[in-house]
Amino acid sequence: WDPLKGSSGDPERGSILQRHAMVHLLLNLGIDALAFDFDTFWFSDARRRLEDIAEAEGADVLMTRHLDADCFNMGLLYIRASGRTAEWYSRYLEWLHQHPYEREQRGVNSLLGFTHQRVSFSPKNLPSVKPVALDDLNEFASSRGGWLGDWSKLKFFHWVNPAVTLTSWGAIKFVDLMALYEAALHHTTASELARAGPFSFTAALDSATPDSFLGPIRDILDSLTVPSEPERQACW
Repeated sequence: WDPLKGSSGDPERGSILQRHAMVHLLLNLGIDALAFDFDTFWFSDARRRLEDIAEAEGADVLMTRHLDADCFNMGLLYIRASGRTAEWYSRYLEWLHQHPYEREQRGVNSLLGFTHQRVSFSPKNLPSVKPVALDDLNEFASSRGGWLGDWSKLKFFHWVNPAVTLTSWGAIKFVDLMALYEAALHHTTASELARAGPFSFTAALDSATPDSFLGPIRDILDSLTVPSEPERQACW
């Protein structure tokens, strides 16, 4: 991300640290934080759902995974504000800033103790926080490993780079996401949803026929379904 791209001044290159800095600030202000990647699509407002899961699980941190591996993915991050989470995240951000050769995702997995991955110079005596993985079978799904295709549960989808990433992957997911956004905001979709009652884009997609306006959009997500949950591999 380059905030000054196209400007006449000296270019200021962006950094993944900027997102983490915003999460750090929110938590230190006592505000729950929700961060997600741009290559994602929200099918509904899931904030209340995330709050309910965190409350039911006694979780401090909620994150997505991808179906082919048992590790957290930074595509979606929800953190409940507290003194413990503010301190934990501040120290995580400090560690990430001081060790730019480390990967943010590997660091989160290691420092949360979710995987057995190791990183260099781990911070000592981090506050204890409880992480919980969100349902990636249907509810908070991704293209990596696929999803099981239950439209009634789908709330969020992340176009995660495949294990073997094609050079055209960026263009592929851009086209997919643009098609989803254009369909969701199209007047035909809006009219149909207005007649159907409460907003449910997933219900409209679930009932879409191949020759309907939303048929090709449904095909995008259907092409990423799998018949059953694959065996999860160890994280790299």
